[in-house]
Amino acid sequence: MHWSKSRLPALLLPLALGCAPGGSVELAPVERSPAPLDSMALASDVRLDSAGWLAGSFVGEGTSREIHLLSSDSVLLRTLAQRFRPDLTDDEDGLWTSLRRHGTVSLTPKERRRTVAGRGPRAALAMVGSPLGHTEVTVSDVLLRSPRCLEPGARGARIELIVRTDSTADAPPLQGPVLGTFLSPAESTRRERGETRRPELPDPPAALVDELIERTSLHLDSTFAARYPGLQLRPLHSARIEVNTLADLDAADVIPFRMDGERVRYAVSLRQRRVVGGRDTLVATGVMAWDREGAWRQDIFQPTLLASTGGRLDAYGPLGRPVYWRRLQPISDVAYPRDNIWMEQVNVRDGRVVWGIIQPRGNVVVAAAEVEGVCG
Repeated sequence: MHWSKSRLPALLLPLALGCAPGGSVELAPVERSPAPLDSMALASDVRLDSAGWLAGSFVGEGTSREIHLLSSDSVLLRTLAQRFRPDLTDDEDGLWTSLRRHGTVSLTPKERRRTVAGRGPRAALAMVGSPLGHTEVTVSDVLLRSPRCLEPGARGARIELIVRTDSTADAPPLQGPVLGTFLSPAESTRRERGETRRPELPDPPAALVDELIERTSLHLDSTFAARYPGLQLRPLHSARIEVNTLADLDAADVIPFRMDGERVRYAVSLRQRRVVGGRDTLVATGVMAWDREGAWRQDIFQPTLLASTGGRLDAYGPLGRPVYWRRLQPISDVAYPRDNIWMEQVNVRDGRVVWGIIQPRGNVVVAAAEVEGVCG
């Protein structure tokens, strides 16, 4: 049988779109790249219910002895103080002045420091995720840290939860970047308790790492060419990009992460110098996600361009943002078979460092806290 070329598109259309029951045409779902973030806000979804149960997420870091979970949420800090240390809020000078006078205040009664019960904040189920998996933990202390800035107000105040694991030797080590997840009593009954190992992802081969960095570099140059018409950025051909080290400039973090149970993508944070006019040096920075083939491209943060002013980096132009991102790590999600991404955000203007965790599916800040330079 002979088909004319004019009829082929009409015949192939139902195959491309799919047919719904009853003969109607149903469009196949198309994954859309989420809108990029400008910067990492000090997000917090943590809440305290009327019975004193904590629920929500904290960013943190683990050591060989214990895990420290942090929040810069001043509203939550005030709520905790009003509930468990009303003497701090009754002070006529205010909560922040009282905290400055005390320095650090524990909300956990001494006789119950190693339990989740008692008169202090409680957790029905506390889990901590790391690059190796997630495991159940016990809250041993809840601390309110004094504001570190001299001016009045909450700037620099912090909540710190110290948690420990009583798990077996087979549990994932909880050292380095972590995500703490606190579940309410109702939520905790629907979650499996204990330890869960994160499926190990192989490191991308060197050729793919180079390709991912090259893709990101070209995308940054294209973005800045559109944003700053006439600005001729040239690469430093002699510059070598360091990968997954502690270097800040001419450096990249490249990590694989699970988008869901089946798909693996790659997150890239790039900080790469550029030359303008043969003299001035700028730094192109950004965080992106790619698939192996390059068919999927996602800006996690809007790219930033930094300039050297008086020997120090700052934002390029009056509307620029003086931030970049480093130390990317995949973090096991507690509720879903996917990864979150832990990272540091550095503000080159005032030295502030924010630890934060991004869920790349929607470019959502899961948790974030200021950890350094907050009074700049």
